[in-house]
Amino acid sequence: MKSWIIILALLCFAWADSSKGEEDHHRFPMDLDDLHLTHQQHKAVKGVIREYQSSSRLYHKQNARTQLELNALFLNPAFDEKAFRAKSIEMQTSSIEIQTQLLKKLHTILTQQQKQQFIRHIQEWEIE
Repeated sequence: MKSWIIILALLCFAWADSSKGEEDHHRFPMDLDDLHLTHQQHKAVKGVIREYQSSSRLYHKQNARTQLELNALFLNPAFDEKAFRAKSIEMQTSSIEIQTQLLKKLHTILTQQQKQQFIRHIQEWEIE
């Protein structure tokens, strides 16, 4: 799950590079150009990625705070298994929700063929 978020974050940072010319404005980093997005799809995906970046930044801030709480629970003289489990699930749930919202929005933008190609990219990125 973390690798998915890291990969998408790298995608977002690489996409932010504005040094490319206007002719190349439909090309996404990490070989997403094989999706052959239309101009409208490109604009929509760009907006979705920006929302994802914002959510991801908030997640990482909250995740850092939650990790400190998990560390404190572990350091307590008595280990509170229920509290530890609840905090861990809270972290995972937040991450899953961000991923779900991203894919939900992309699902409405991409054609069926583009979705199949996008899935291949996700699978490749998770292996890395």
